[in-house]
Amino acid sequence: MQNFPKNHSGTIRESTEMLTRLNTSQSRTVGTWRSVIAMVFRSIARLAAPISILPVSVLASAQISPNLPNPIAAPNPLTMTLSIFRSNMQDKIMKSAGAMPESKYSYRPTKEVRSFAEILAHVGDISYILCSNVKGEATPGTTAPKASKAEINAYLKGAFDYCDGVYSAFTDAHLNDPANFFGFKTNKMFILTQVGNHDALHYGNLVTYLRLNGLEPSGGWF
Repeated sequence: MQNFPKNHSGTIRESTEMLTRLNTSQSRTVGTWRSVIAMVFRSIARLAAPISILPVSVLASAQISPNLPNPIAAPNPLTMTLSIFRSNMQDKIMKSAGAMPESKYSYRPTKEVRSFAEILAHVGDISYILCSNVKGEATPGTTAPKASKAEINAYLKGAFDYCDGVYSAFTDAHLNDPANFFGFKTNKMFILTQVGNHDALHYGNLVTYLRLNGLEPSGGWF
């Protein structure tokens, strides 16, 4: 939470105390009340001003790589847009997988959640499942060995490479083709969106695990 300047909180507190004293003494003339209320609102306005501009400063600090692909002129701009987001997430995940030492692959903050290794394997599993769904073929690869750091990283890269092929071969004309999302009838655009969405969900887990172990996450175009 942002720490606000003391003079803001002090002004509001003083105004509130003034209201209380006035109420106690029954000295509530119209002019005095108007002055006090105006002071309270001016204090709140001064307090709110820095809050209102905070999102702008946060956005201004975002780092965007000059190599970020532009989907506008792509042959299939909608599919390309979805793939850019997915590719950004997979880059972050692969760099996270490489940054964590193998001795910490079994790390889990609490016993109820997946370990670092289990999250990576799960991301690979779901990538294969969703992308094979879009491609319309049996899910490959999920029985590959996933014990060591090298095996898990190879499995994850294989899953991401498989999805790369699915996205690059897909055309916008088929985005609304029917698809099945774990029993829910939907379209292929929904499935393609969920690949990147699922990656982003678990990248958040990986970032937490890395930071809890004193490591800095990196990677991606943004």
